[in-house]
Amino acid sequence: MISESLEKIGEVDLEHLLVNGVAEGKTIEYKAVLPSNSDADKKEFLADVSSFANSTGGDLIFGIDEAQGAPVGIPGLAISDSDLEVRRLDSIINDGLEPRVRFTTRAIQRAGKLPVLIVRTERSWIGPHRVVFRGHDKFYARNSAGKYPMDVSELRSAFTLTSSVPERVRQFREDRIAKLRE
Repeated sequence: MISESLEKIGEVDLEHLLVNGVAEGKTIEYKAVLPSNSDADKKEFLADVSSFANSTGGDLIFGIDEAQGAPVGIPGLAISDSDLEVRRLDSIINDGLEPRVRFTTRAIQRAGKLPVLIVRTERSWIGPHRVVFRGHDKFYARNSAGKYPMDVSELRSAFTLTSSVPERVRQFREDRIAKLRE
């Protein structure tokens, strides 16, 4: 994930990825092109987004060429309307994942160059999230090698973690209030 807040990411941050050879991994993935409107492309896109939500969060960056996981160029995206593409991707995510995930999509405009799109997905505390698009019914997570389908033990752990979060938040709050009273 790019360390900068999404609103502040600019062309310099993208160039930094290329110059420093920041490889794909648990929190970042590069795509040369946007998903088409084919079912297969949409399912792949949704699997990427859900894997970030079910893990530590991350950035899916469109418009960057990669070779063996490392960025090799930033050609950008030949799109006529960045806002329309942002809305299209947002719609795919909102309709294709259950429960919904927290994410932000932003077009990075570059001086004299084609734009790059970033979908930043937050780590979710209400997961796990599954792809529910056109009969595709799977849960995904990420590791340093990228996304993978979750197995039964990982799903069990994810559901257990989700159910314990409200209790941990309540306990944290009570501890803080107690310390303030001391």
